[in-house]
Amino acid sequence: MVRAVVVLFLLFVVNLWMVGSVEFSDTLDSVPPLFDLDDWARCRRPGDVYCVLEAALVSGNQTTLQLLKDYSSQSLRHFNRTLVHRGVCATRCEAEGPAETRARSCVNEGLRPYGVQAQFNNTRSLCVSATSTGHDARALAVLLLALVVLAALATATHIITDRFDVKCPRIVVAFSLRRNWQILTYDRTKPRSDQRMKGVACMEGIRVMGMQCVIFAHVLLLTGTSFIDNPQFLEHIYETFAGQAVMNSPVWLQAFFCLSGFLLSYSTLIGVESSPFTPLKALVAVVNRWMRLTPVAGIILWFTISWLPQLGSGPLWSWYVDSEAEACSERWWYHILYVHNHLPLNKLCMGHTWYLAVDMQLHILGMLLLLVLVRYRSVALPILGTLLACSAAAAGFVVYWYQLTPIITAQSPEDLRTLFSKSSILPKLYLPMWMNLAGYACGMAAAFVLYEIQRKGIKLRDSKLFNLIFHLSLPVGTAIVWLGVSFLHEETPPQWAAITYSALDRPLVAICFAIFMLGCVTKCKSALRSMFAWKGFHTLGRLSYCVFLTHFVILRVLVTSNPQLGHPTTLSLISLLITASVLSHLAAIPLCLLAELPAIELFKALTEKERVPAPIDLDLVVTKRNENV
Repeated sequence: MVRAVVVLFLLFVVNLWMVGSVEFSDTLDSVPPLFDLDDWARCRRPGDVYCVLEAALVSGNQTTLQLLKDYSSQSLRHFNRTLVHRGVCATRCEAEGPAETRARSCVNEGLRPYGVQAQFNNTRSLCVSATSTGHDARALAVLLLALVVLAALATATHIITDRFDVKCPRIVVAFSLRRNWQILTYDRTKPRSDQRMKGVACMEGIRVMGMQCVIFAHVLLLTGTSFIDNPQFLEHIYETFAGQAVMNSPVWLQAFFCLSGFLLSYSTLIGVESSPFTPLKALVAVVNRWMRLTPVAGIILWFTISWLPQLGSGPLWSWYVDSEAEACSERWWYHILYVHNHLPLNKLCMGHTWYLAVDMQLHILGMLLLLVLVRYRSVALPILGTLLACSAAAAGFVVYWYQLTPIITAQSPEDLRTLFSKSSILPKLYLPMWMNLAGYACGMAAAFVLYEIQRKGIKLRDSKLFNLIFHLSLPVGTAIVWLGVSFLHEETPPQWAAITYSALDRPLVAICFAIFMLGCVTKCKSALRSMFAWKGFHTLGRLSYCVFLTHFVILRVLVTSNPQLGHPTTLSLISLLITASVLSHLAAIPLCLLAELPAIELFKALTEKERVPAPIDLDLVVTKRNENV
């Protein structure tokens, strides 16, 4: 996957440089700009009102309107140029009446030189005054201060008890920064439980590289939502093969679900060797998963509601940040229950966390399956294969029934601009749990295969056939993703092709990644596998969950705090990627040490029996020494 991503990224950068200087033709230079903003700094006096509006061009010069309609008809590659978006300081407009009425008059006045007039959408307008206030942020401040104080006291207690050789209670140690730092930086190649988990350490590298791909995708997404003076720069990305392939990269998200299903199943299979897997243990595991995800997600959710609106300002700040805070204040409990992937997309609240909802739902399903599969292992692969087939059939049926197109077509410029609020593909084909079952089922199947071959003493790395399949897995998966590019062409494939591709894209990619993952865990020779096994990825991989939660917030601040029209270029996108990645990892460290790891360790302290070291058999020690001699 990484080779394909690196090659694709290089092609993408080259293509961006090639299109970076491309502008509209002389004919289109005479049409009104897609975006425009009044000076935000000059609209901050007491009583000033700033309005952001969306307007449809409906009358005027018919030649211009027809030109815009023809250009916008290529909706998979172009913005809708018959809609214009304006930020206006209403109190500086000469018209009379309420602020929004005055702002509308200003917009039409600005459109007069182009010979067109606008009709305004009441649901896509927002006016804010210079004295607008946000939510109360004191409660979150108290919580964060309490976590810091608790961590300081627990750390001091832990250090003092160690110095005087006194046992520190596990509940106290759970909040110790000293202990949690050791967990964060622990060498994953030295597993504490079972040596078979040693090969899983390379998964940290996959997590880290996968997270960089996620950040890169969200850089493009949030750039597409901003007001920019060169929208043709983004449109021309859709004209390049590399840009089109990037738009289908969400299919690779099955790799994360595959990892999740594999780790759950493999650790469970190893655990049942020492104690049976019971319904009570399954329930505890589900609660443990909830405790692992919720504290950090809850803090970021609370931060989005209370603190984030007060961290900046700008023409788009209320348009995106304040509206998201309002949506989160209404929908927070859906997030706590991890069912928000089924909510309508018209109100965005931490949209990237739909993945957590799906992952939690798959985790519950995985636990129910394991209650049966660990006891009847002979039916594991048939059952998981059936689930894989059902997921594929469901995707194909949905595309057929609703006359949809594959996921790649759900990321047009206009879909990015509206953050998918009008998309019919995402809520039906992308966000439901059963549409992402392919990756999880393949991950669980890979765990059962690995466990059985280890039990039988089979070494996959010695098999020439498997090594060949292992090295072909990622190229084949990449080719499957690239096939989706055909649906962005002007002459799209027939509906039967859309049904077939939508049914098979994620299952086939998931199978390819599961094979690649098996090869990595069994230490097949590969430079890519060696890179993933680098110890430097261990700590970064442990931070990946906190990075996932924080990076979108950081990108939101970086993009929407701009008081002027943006001007995306190749260098600015790369700079935004690096900045967001670095800041996200820096923010993830205290979040992990103060919230994520304490919650995990506290739950363990309350539910697990403390391990007592086994007594040393002196006779056995003497015997071993004699044998060594």
